[in-house]
Amino acid sequence: MVDETDLVAACFPDLGPPARERLRHFAEVFKEWNTRINLVSRKDIDAFEEHHLLHSLAVGAVVPFPDRARVLDVGTGGGLPGLPLAIMYPRVRFFLCDSIAKKARAVGEMAEALGLKNVEVVHKRAETLESKWDFVLGRAVAALPVFLGWIAKNLREGGAPECPNGVLYLKGTKYTEELAPLGIEPFRVTELRTVVDRPYFDEKFLVHLPAGAVRRCRHLVRA
Repeated sequence: MVDETDLVAACFPDLGPPARERLRHFAEVFKEWNTRINLVSRKDIDAFEEHHLLHSLAVGAVVPFPDRARVLDVGTGGGLPGLPLAIMYPRVRFFLCDSIAKKARAVGEMAEALGLKNVEVVHKRAETLESKWDFVLGRAVAALPVFLGWIAKNLREGGAPECPNGVLYLKGTKYTEELAPLGIEPFRVTELRTVVDRPYFDEKFLVHLPAGAVRRCRHLVRA
């Protein structure tokens, strides 16, 4: 089995040694927490680096988050993809939201153990959030019409032409049928196998939806 440090270095060679060391520490802390509460399945924890760590980092490889951007990770669970991205982008502010108290507490303690000053944990249901963010992350939390209905009001329009503010959603091939009735045109859809060249990432995508298109859509499933 490939050591996690080597796996990250092989797939993301531009990450410097301090970030790789912090990611290695995160993997250790996460696995320890997973023995206490079920953050990911016991079977899946053996492939944590590939299935969860690399999957999270792929978002940061595709999207160049600008300094001081506000990024919300909805349904973060065990801090995925938010914590790895906070390590990758130390000058970006990440807000990790989960409605389950024990998971929110675990994420907060992991962030503290990692010394991440750019992370804030939010223990709320997504549909009750009132603030606005430049980007909202989701990792197969719910069907897209439902997810977008939760957070459309929380998106701040703007950003650069090459990377507009909006939703960044990790999803399988069903994203096409879920988006079809909404009439929202993605800014970009990235096949993750082009970012991380490993078979696990076949038919896994990052869907980037512009904030303005989401906010103006009338066919979302509102909370």
